[in-house]
Amino acid sequence: MIYSAEAEASLIGACLLGPEQVDAVSDIVSVEDFYVPLHRVMWTAIQQLAMSGSVNVVSLHDLISDYTDEYDGLAGLAEMTRRTPSPDSAKLYAATVHDKAVRRGLQISLEELGSRLESPHSDLTQLVDQAQSKLAGVMGERASSVTPVKGWLDAWVTELDDRFNGRIDPMGVLFNIPELDAKTNGMHSEDLVIVGGESGMGKTVVAAHILDSVCLRQNKPAVMFQLEMRKEQVLNRVMGSHTGVKLDALKDPRRHMNGEGWNQVTAGVAAAKEAGLVIDDRPGLTPTQIRAAAKRWKEHYGELGCVIIDHAGIVQPDDKTIPREQQMAEVSKSGKILAKELGCPVILLAQINRENTKRGDKRPVMSDLRESASLEHNADMILFIYREAKHNPDCHHPGIAELIVAKQRDGETGSVDVVCDLSRSRLLPATAENIANYEREFPRTPKPVAETHADRFAI
Repeated sequence: MIYSAEAEASLIGACLLGPEQVDAVSDIVSVEDFYVPLHRVMWTAIQQLAMSGSVNVVSLHDLISDYTDEYDGLAGLAEMTRRTPSPDSAKLYAATVHDKAVRRGLQISLEELGSRLESPHSDLTQLVDQAQSKLAGVMGERASSVTPVKGWLDAWVTELDDRFNGRIDPMGVLFNIPELDAKTNGMHSEDLVIVGGESGMGKTVVAAHILDSVCLRQNKPAVMFQLEMRKEQVLNRVMGSHTGVKLDALKDPRRHMNGEGWNQVTAGVAAAKEAGLVIDDRPGLTPTQIRAAAKRWKEHYGELGCVIIDHAGIVQPDDKTIPREQQMAEVSKSGKILAKELGCPVILLAQINRENTKRGDKRPVMSDLRESASLEHNADMILFIYREAKHNPDCHHPGIAELIVAKQRDGETGSVDVVCDLSRSRLLPATAENIANYEREFPRTPKPVAETHADRFAI
């Protein structure tokens, strides 16, 4: 096994000789980096002593006296400090201990993967995902990468000035709905966006619209992890959103496609060929597998415009033994971490519970999210879709949906009306022209007047 008992002992000795070194090396090394069990015990005790400012040989001996036989008491600790060349080399010792720990972790991961590779029953694709995740997790960001605000304040001021003077567009990745983009400034890198709604309310329409907007219209690569539908069904919806061709025509062109539709589809296919669109419809993916796949696609394209996960409730937990609420917490937390790692928005679709149906006003609120505590906490933006027509088919404008911004860390909340054309999986701004076009194509059927018993027998 890869480790250096000498480096571990020298680091402990350096901190006993110079207690100020404890804080200096704590962002380089952690207790898990120590391989020798006794050294782990000593380092844990030293960190406790550092909190009270009493790091010294006697205090350490008192705290770990149960292990006297292993380090030979005070005499052993004194010898450890005597063999330490200099307390000023503490950072060098810490770097060595951490380096050995990383190499040891890599060695263990490779050995585990090697044993799984030998199993004839192991799934190769799953093994590749696990390998990606394990290798990526071996190296972690240390606090040494963090600098004081004054170190990057000038860059922040420059960026602010560039935004003011129009050299930098303050908009993030556009929703391509002007009123919503004005309210949110789009979707921003490292944001976790929750898109919530009842089953059948139109969450996948929102997802298809976002893929169309980000990938086909803004030419940014995008990845969708679709755990419910086939990739062809998702592409139908993206094409419907982009081209305006009805889903019926895409599913059964022999009966429903016309010449104009073929021209529109041809243009849509050309746009899709140029786009970096990935639809991963493997069932039963876990957060670890999603993370590994998304990072591979980022490495392939260099950047990602967004990642969409449909939906939170059917992402399989890495640990299936934990309670359901903890499973959902794992999914939302991993979504937020993934957004920060990839530097792009991660959109997580989520079902709401049935509580809204018991209220007079059935518009969803944050507490309606299933296992909402973790989703609410980790989300940077929560966006609900609500169609009045789903609960009241006789409503005044059945083609109108509300996009409700229920949470936004850096902006206002509120709602935006859109035209929601389910036949094309399409969202359009709720302009007078778009509303009129929708109602012209889908006129409301007049409700028949109820026939009375007397009318039935009238002569």
